[in-house]
Amino acid sequence: METKSRRTRRGVALIGAALAASLVATGCSGASSNSGDDSDDTIRVALIPPTTGALAQFGTDTVAAWKFAAKELNDAGGVDGRKMEIKVYETDGTVSKTLSEARRAATKDGADFIGAVMTGPENQALASQLEALDVLNFNATGNDDELIGEACNKFAFRSVTSSSMDLRALAGQVSELPEKKWAIMAVDYSIGHSAAKTFKGAVEDAGGEVVDTQYAPLGTTDFGTYISQLKESGADGLFVVEYGADAVAFVQQGDQYKLFDDFGNVVGMNMVSEPLFDAIGKQTVGFLGNVNYDASADNEANRAFVKAWTNEHGQAPYYVQSNTYLAAQMLIEGVRKAGTVEPAKVREALSGLAFDSIVGPVEVRAGDHQLLQPTYVGKVRVQDGGFGWDILATAPASETSPEVSPDCSM
Repeated sequence: METKSRRTRRGVALIGAALAASLVATGCSGASSNSGDDSDDTIRVALIPPTTGALAQFGTDTVAAWKFAAKELNDAGGVDGRKMEIKVYETDGTVSKTLSEARRAATKDGADFIGAVMTGPENQALASQLEALDVLNFNATGNDDELIGEACNKFAFRSVTSSSMDLRALAGQVSELPEKKWAIMAVDYSIGHSAAKTFKGAVEDAGGEVVDTQYAPLGTTDFGTYISQLKESGADGLFVVEYGADAVAFVQQGDQYKLFDDFGNVVGMNMVSEPLFDAIGKQTVGFLGNVNYDASADNEANRAFVKAWTNEHGQAPYYVQSNTYLAAQMLIEGVRKAGTVEPAKVREALSGLAFDSIVGPVEVRAGDHQLLQPTYVGKVRVQDGGFGWDILATAPASETSPEVSPDCSM
């Protein structure tokens, strides 16, 4: 377990003895998936995924990918003998619950690293606690631009491409589409607003205009009012930023009211993904979208990853699982270079680190800790009796990555 002096330092910096005692009394909501050992060299990772709500499936998938990476590492002997230990906590996706679990993981259970925190607001709130907790956060899903802008943090690392990177890849296709009047349907939290803003800029750069923008709260089940307004907007193209169960509800209801017949092209941002194909694949054939991972990418590391994942899970991995695996790779490579699990030294080792990965050569950008990797654009198609992606374009990080934000101060 963690040394007494380190845990005491965390408790004092964070909350004082009384609150620390309260947190210790809480009890853990999860169980260890890898027994690890009791040496200070164990790579202790606390996972805090959503287990309810629209993003619960993605939470399940992030945990599966972290456990997969941990087992793969431990079966190979670890990083110079250092094994990875996973402990899973639970959150409902609210900031307060996620922060509570993060504090408990660090102060009670000795976690040095955190993963599986899902949304931008959660990751942003957690960033303000990382230094006091003396932990590093590895974000594989929250792609808000703010997380590498004004909310960037030297203790936070991100493997998923930013919304700007995704949208720059999409913009390259949007400029080639005939539609000039666009409507936007987006989730009403930070990623929805930042994505809508960036997409609007791309449309205007291509000589078009956004004539209507709708925002729906996360967890919306009835999109009737929004669909009516979209149908009356006069737009001939539709951009959608909805996730998980929300995306299923929107597509199913949109199909029921023949919404998509009103648009020449529908472009989604992370809206359609492999776990949702069974529910909405038929209705989304022909939709365009960013694809954060190409399972058919022809490099040795990816071939091995896809084969091993498919053997274990019965199907190829998709972007949530691949980006989570990349986050685990980041941590592993940081520990390897640092020669220790001490968070401060792992952080220093990771800054600017380049390594070969399942998506090819990648780099952890020193200025904001964004992992630079390619982005893909695809079209949903019928495939082998089901549905899949037809990859239309591959955009390297050199083309999609904005400069480090002047608002980011490490």
